[in-house]
Amino acid sequence: MYFKFLPNFRYFFSDFAPYLVFNALAFLLLLFLIYKVFKSKLSKYKKNLSLLLIFTTFILVVTYTFCEAYFRFVYDKSDGLGFLRVNSKWQARHVIHNNYFYRDRDFTVQKQEGVKRIGVIGDSIAFGGGIKNVDDRFSNLLEKKLIEAGYKVEVYNLGKPGYDTEAEIAEYQKVKNLNFDVVVWEYFLNDIQPKDKSTGTPILVRESKKGEIVTLLSNRSYFFDFLYWRIALKWQETLLELKNADLARYSDRETLENHKMQISQFINDLKQENKEVVVIIFPLLAFLGPDYPANGVHQDMGEFFRSNGLEVVDLLDYLKGKNGKDFWASEFDSHPNEYVHNLAAEKLFEAVRPFLK
Repeated sequence: MYFKFLPNFRYFFSDFAPYLVFNALAFLLLLFLIYKVFKSKLSKYKKNLSLLLIFTTFILVVTYTFCEAYFRFVYDKSDGLGFLRVNSKWQARHVIHNNYFYRDRDFTVQKQEGVKRIGVIGDSIAFGGGIKNVDDRFSNLLEKKLIEAGYKVEVYNLGKPGYDTEAEIAEYQKVKNLNFDVVVWEYFLNDIQPKDKSTGTPILVRESKKGEIVTLLSNRSYFFDFLYWRIALKWQETLLELKNADLARYSDRETLENHKMQISQFINDLKQENKEVVVIIFPLLAFLGPDYPANGVHQDMGEFFRSNGLEVVDLLDYLKGKNGKDFWASEFDSHPNEYVHNLAAEKLFEAVRPFLK
């Protein structure tokens, strides 16, 4: 127990040392000021007022310190855009990479006899953005359901945050020697963004910037940084900008044709390798509701995948009309939560089973 506690204590002290020192100095200053007030010749009223101001200031300092400690060491929620400093803490706590640098168990090239291997490609949704425990991701849940149903399977998660279709295809090419029997393709409505000409990346870069004073304070305080993004409207405005930028790509005929051509070529390659493919489409949870703006895109892309002979699971069919925020991973993360991942696993279970016989 001692040896487990000691590294944590050292980390806490080294990370929080400036605040501890500042509070110690504040306490000494408190005692000094109290002494000076009592020794002064001020009236009783002015002495009481001075003591009130001194104690109030000290309490505010201590309160801020406790809030800072909370957001540094206790608060444990992700930020889907990566703007908040607490997101780096979340990543450090919950993201562990394997021997292939994926967020999964170690992969082995040699496949056991009778085992069907499923490769899951996708972006931050497949990766498990906002999901603390990898066992709660749809890929892990799918493997568990299949094994419990008597199938000999291995599900490998190849998800990478921020990847679009082009990057996902390139990623698959790197590891296709793992010899997948089935490919589950997680598709999101920003996958159309071209790798080198994304209209979303400039938005993220621009909106993540802060003024010099705010940056200075944010770099030194997780609590201040959280308050800034909580009060500012930039985070919400960025989500809206990204949605408009992503959906506008589907309205651009040339971009859409190139996107579909790229997908068709990849599907043909997979078919030539005798791979079975199941596509699962995730909706824009940040804008899910009665006036969901991407209905047409879902329909178009779903029909396109089906026209290429693929099995398609569109989660919009099961979440349509509901409040999207109910399915967010956290208040600053519009990635799907555990409920949506479980729903995805259930639907994929039915879609994948026919390919495992």
